[in-house]
Amino acid sequence: MKRHVDGIHKKIFKTMKGSAILIFLIAFTLTSSAQKNPGFWSGEDCAAKLRNAEALFQAGLFNNSIEILEKVLDSCTLERSDKLLALELLAKSYVEIDDPDNADAIVNLLLINYPHYELIEAENPELYNRLVRKYTIHPRFTIGVKNTGNWLRHRIIRNYSVLEGLDYSQPFNESGYWFTYYGVAEYEFDHDISVSIDGMFFWTQFYRSFSKAPGFDLSYSERDEFLELPVYLKKYFHPGKNLLAYASAGAGILYMTKAYGDVSLTYTKDDVITGTNTDFKNSIYDIDVTDMRNRVTYQWNAGVGFGYKLKNLRMFLDARYIGGMGSITVPEKSDLHPELHDVYFYIDNEIKINQFEVGATITYTLFNSVKRIRK
Repeated sequence: MKRHVDGIHKKIFKTMKGSAILIFLIAFTLTSSAQKNPGFWSGEDCAAKLRNAEALFQAGLFNNSIEILEKVLDSCTLERSDKLLALELLAKSYVEIDDPDNADAIVNLLLINYPHYELIEAENPELYNRLVRKYTIHPRFTIGVKNTGNWLRHRIIRNYSVLEGLDYSQPFNESGYWFTYYGVAEYEFDHDISVSIDGMFFWTQFYRSFSKAPGFDLSYSERDEFLELPVYLKKYFHPGKNLLAYASAGAGILYMTKAYGDVSLTYTKDDVITGTNTDFKNSIYDIDVTDMRNRVTYQWNAGVGFGYKLKNLRMFLDARYIGGMGSITVPEKSDLHPELHDVYFYIDNEIKINQFEVGATITYTLFNSVKRIRK
């Protein structure tokens, strides 16, 4: 019995010993692979190898520098400045060994990653400078916000009237100016030409009053809410290194979301204009007159701007005029609210909205275009 137990113990010991050896061998193999595999390089190793590649480049050992740089770029997570240095050294090394195709491919990659790369020609081989100069870089897609002071005016296109002898062509009582914000999106093509779209919600109001002695006093006010979408082409000019100017022109949509009116009328029995012989005083508030409006009208726009760019950031001072191309009111629909016409003697004129804006825009470029210049 004792011999049998001893035999079992020996077998267990041999099994455990074999397993321990196997585990040790696996661990040793993985450790050795990790040491040989550049994918396991530490940050310090990557930095050291990059400095080594730079020293080899300075010593004229370009092939050796290329071998290390390719492994570094493939295996290391580099800081932006180190990655830029690695790409620069690799492109220059390919130039030095007369491999223009690979040099061009690396320059393209460098500019995609660093679209605002500043070429210091005195520090580079002339062939490298030529490769970089073969590319043009400009913003591709940009977003931003525009803050403007807006002078909005209602302009009469055509007059309508109800009562003879009452001047329905009197100008609107307008507010001075107000501030608003637009969202901006811009897609730029080649040759400094872009297409842009702005968007904003805003509300405005107008006020009309009509009086006739003796004793007739009619007033009407309205609050309108809009979604405005100007679309325009923009041409950029470059008066200085970081300076920009532009001129723009286009068209857009003005979409009315709501319209509410208030009407008030007072007249006495002495009044001669209404043809009645009674006293009257009454008001109606918050009349939904949206159904009496053109929900969609069109606009044209033209503008100029002057600004400054700092890498992906652009800042502009802008001025723009937006002209209405159709009436927001439809007097022919006055029968939809007959009390306005029959009781209060009110009818709309055909009116359009014009705007003048002065403000500031700040934009940020999300994507840049890197394109080889055609010969």
